[in-house]
Amino acid sequence: MRDRLEKIAVEATKYLREMSGEEGLDRVIGTHDNDTTKVVDKLAEDFILEKLNETGYSVAYVTEESGTIEKKGAEFVAVIDPLDGSTNYLNGITWASVSIALFSRSGAPVAGVIGEIFSGKTYSYDSSGTYVNGLRIEQFPLPKQRIVLPYFDKTGLNQTSLILSWIEGSYKTRNLGAASLDMILVCTGRAYLFVDLRNKLRNVDIASSLSFCERLGIHPFNLDGERITIDLQRVSVIKNVLVTPDSSLSQKILKMWKALSS
Repeated sequence: MRDRLEKIAVEATKYLREMSGEEGLDRVIGTHDNDTTKVVDKLAEDFILEKLNETGYSVAYVTEESGTIEKKGAEFVAVIDPLDGSTNYLNGITWASVSIALFSRSGAPVAGVIGEIFSGKTYSYDSSGTYVNGLRIEQFPLPKQRIVLPYFDKTGLNQTSLILSWIEGSYKTRNLGAASLDMILVCTGRAYLFVDLRNKLRNVDIASSLSFCERLGIHPFNLDGERITIDLQRVSVIKNVLVTPDSSLSQKILKMWKALSS
């Protein structure tokens, strides 16, 4: 099953890569919640759904552009972000992805994939482990440089500053614009911390990255100290997210946040 999802991600990233730069991809064709659907979003979603339907699996969908697509008697639920980092993609910034996460009806992660659109690199997982470009990887080293990936809006500026002040020693910040890939950077040893306080991330954005990280023993939390679970009924907002391989840092941040909030 993981192999099939990885093949679909490879095909979808190739499709989007070849389409990059075409006129009209940024045209808005719909709205949902506080976001818009552009031509490229719908094309990507349609492509992925068609490929998934061709697998013969009995699957219901929760996907960013169309919301919930039920299928009577479906054995699985696929949570899909057909284009994470669409602003990057439309502006030729090469940090964007497709994500497909497959769950059982009971909510257990089954398999999934995150595909980098411009490089074609894939990160996938199933019950047996994690894979990069189809090769199984047991673990990743801790990051050589402490790169922090903070996301916040105006209302969260002061809170973000406080969190960053709780990090001992030096670090560098980056804001790259695709949450799925940013989380992958942390869980593959290339970044130190991902934190998002925008009350904007959705389950479709991080479902596959979350399961990939958990397979490696790195557990994303919200700032109340709770493990993040993925809603399989609808597209839903995840208020905040904290991901780091440094358990002492995560415990410190959660402790300080609790004290700040009480």
